[in-house]
Amino acid sequence: MRIGQGFDVHAFGAGDHVMLGGVRVPHTHGLVAHSDGDVVIHALCDAVLGALALGDIGRHFPPTDPRWKDVGSRHFLLHCAALMIEQGYAVANADVTVICEKPKVGPHAATMRENLAADLGCAVGDVSVKATTTEQLGFTGRGEGIAALAVVLLQRRGAGAMAEPADDPALRELVARLDPET
Repeated sequence: MRIGQGFDVHAFGAGDHVMLGGVRVPHTHGLVAHSDGDVVIHALCDAVLGALALGDIGRHFPPTDPRWKDVGSRHFLLHCAALMIEQGYAVANADVTVICEKPKVGPHAATMRENLAADLGCAVGDVSVKATTTEQLGFTGRGEGIAALAVVLLQRRGAGAMAEPADDPALRELVARLDPET
């Protein structure tokens, strides 16, 4: 088994929504980011990559690379899930905490869990999304941005053999979602 943790933060900027866990959440501001700024997914990607000892999201999707400009973060999570499966692992459980005063996360948490579970190839019951505030302290308390923390526990799949797209249906499906031309 392997454990990974992740953290991400983005400042509020112009816009009328934020992306959280692959869900478009209406808000008075957007997030300043190279991609869609989904702090939930970015933190979760870092947790998966950390558990696999494969660096961080910035190494795989550098913010200086124009290919990733305005890309939906679920693409990043699918990439991380494919790496996880290639190395012979599956999600035992994932837990994400969103830290902000607004917008309210609770009404969207179930859909976020569904999105994350689908992208990670696990059951919805293996994914937790919750929110907290900092009681108006710090940058999130002042309403300047959103932060997210994630932890993931990975377990060996099956006999623990490394997976290849040709012989692993779960990996084939993730790779197909990552690149529709495959």
